[in-house]
Order: sequence, then C-alpha cells, then structure tokens
Amino acid sequence: MNKFLLMYSNGRPSQLHIERLKKLRKDLSVVVADSEDIAIENAADTDVILGHRYLRQALPHVRHLKWVQSTAAGPHHLLSSDLRRVNPVLTRCTAFSDVIAWHAFTLALTIVRRIPEAVKAQQQGIWHPPFNMISFPKTAMVFGVGCIGRELAMILRQNGMTVLGVTRKNSPDADAVCDELFCDNNSWLEHLHRVDLCFITLPLTNNTNRLFDATILRALPQHAVLVNVGRGGIIDTDALVSILQEGHLGGAALDVVEPVPSSPSDPVWSAPRLLITPKVASFHPKHQEKLEAFIESQVKRYLNGEALLDIIAIDNLAEGT
Repeated sequence: MNKFLLMYSNGRPSQLHIERLKKLRKDLSVVVADSEDIAIENAADTDVILGHRYLRQALPHVRHLKWVQSTAAGPHHLLSSDLRRVNPVLTRCTAFSDVIAWHAFTLALTIVRRIPEAVKAQQQGIWHPPFNMISFPKTAMVFGVGCIGRELAMILRQNGMTVLGVTRKNSPDADAVCDELFCDNNSWLEHLHRVDLCFITLPLTNNTNRLFDATILRALPQHAVLVNVGRGGIIDTDALVSILQEGHLGGAALDVVEPVPSSPSDPVWSAPRLLITPKVASFHPKHQEKLEAFIESQVKRYLNGEALLDIIAIDNLAEGT
C-alpha cells in the first residue's frame, strides 16, 4: 500500500484530482490533510507528501517518508532539522514557470516605461508631461537559468534582446536560450556594466544569500532595472533602498522582499523608482488546474519508477524566504 498525504497551501485539492490520483494504482491510498491534526495523525505510515502546508508539524512523526513534492517553486523556507534528518527526495513545483517569467518581463517594462509614475499622476488628477523614460533595453542578464530563467530568456530574445545567463553549471537547455552563459563564480562580474535589465530567478542557497549587496548593486549601470522574482533574501533590501535614494539605478521591481515590510512607515514602501508586487508572480486564473496537472505528472513518474523532475538538494538549501 502506497499512502499519499495531500496538504496543498493555496487551495484544497479538487475531487477530480483526488480521483485521478487514486486511479493511477489500485493500492494507492490518498488522504487530504486539511488540518494540522489530520497531518500528524497520518504522518507515521505516509510514503509521500504532496504539498507542504503542515510539513514541519508532520515530519517529527514520519517513519518511512520517501518523497515530498512541494507546491512552491523554491521550497527553501521548508528547511528544518527534521527535514535534514528524514532526508526525503524533495522536489519543487515548476508548473508556473511561464507565468512567473511573463510577470518578471512585465515588471521590467513597467519600470522602463514609467507606468508607476503615470498611475500616481492619474490618482492625483494631473496630466503629467512626458516622464523621464529609460531607453529601450538591449541587453539583459538573467541570474538562474532553470525553468523560470529559460522561459524568461526566450521572451527576452523574442523581443530583440541579448541575453546573458548566469548559472551554477552549464547545461544544453541553458545554453540554447542564452547568447552568452557564465557558469563560474566570478566571470559575470566584469559584464555587469553591459546590463540594461537584470533579472533574479535564483533559489536561496548559502551561495546566493545576500548576493546582491551594495557592491554588486552599485556595479550595475546608472540606468539599469533590477527585477527579483526569485527569493527576497538574495537582495540586501536596505542597500537597495539606499542606492535608489541616492539616485542610482533606473529602478527596481520586487515580487519578493526580505524582510517583508511590516509597517506602512517602512522605508521600502517609499523608495523612489521601486515597484513591489506582493509575491503574486505565480498566480494564475487556472492556478489549481496547472498545479494539479503538474503533480499528477510527477506522481506518474514516481509510480513508474522514472526520474522525478526538479529535485532540490536539501544540503544546498538556505533558511529564508
């Protein structure tokens, strides 16, 4: 008997999804954990956890957990001593890579075309003279050429831009979508001066934590636009706010911020040329459908003994958001 425990974060699994999973194998037991108590009660004999809503609570009780399929693109907030102890196969969700890529591209053009300033003028009832537009970008650097980065690179190239990719290791997939690819720790540094748009789609690891500090931010050109749809902890937020206040950078757009501003008076809200979307890059009108289809495809791979997609090395995770 294979027991699967479902604990999705953003919506209860549909009945059709549950039925489709059960039909994949006769000996498959599917339990929906829509409360912490149910998750803990069923953890001991669970083989697979789909989702991560009550994962921290369930992990101390598991006995033979083999696989955790997170519903997040970067499940780095799940790191715990229990996760290290149990050490299951951990996979992330890449169902929304195309949606996130389009969100990142939209954020960049929104800054380039000064749309936030136009919205502010409209709210104030002012017919504003032309804004100080940024020249149309010609070169983009994409940090992280995984599923999201590759989708984004294709969009950028389709719109006439040269794409410089930064990745931990070379791959044919990454090479195919980038004009230039930098795979070591430092070679990309000498190319920052070329960048019009800088995109972050990286996971948060010990190596990427606060990667974009004051030094790196100041090395970007005066007109460059920075967009982060990866993890908030990759950017030193205080340094970014200070640099924007100094007048450096054409602007920045963040879908993730670390720390999340907890007060209306937080300086991040009033930083000039900064656009924030509240971690919505992956959201889509058919979010649940796309999620369930992706998970079903992963479960089929698991049951057929095939390699799972998007495995995350637990040892490489860094705590944070």
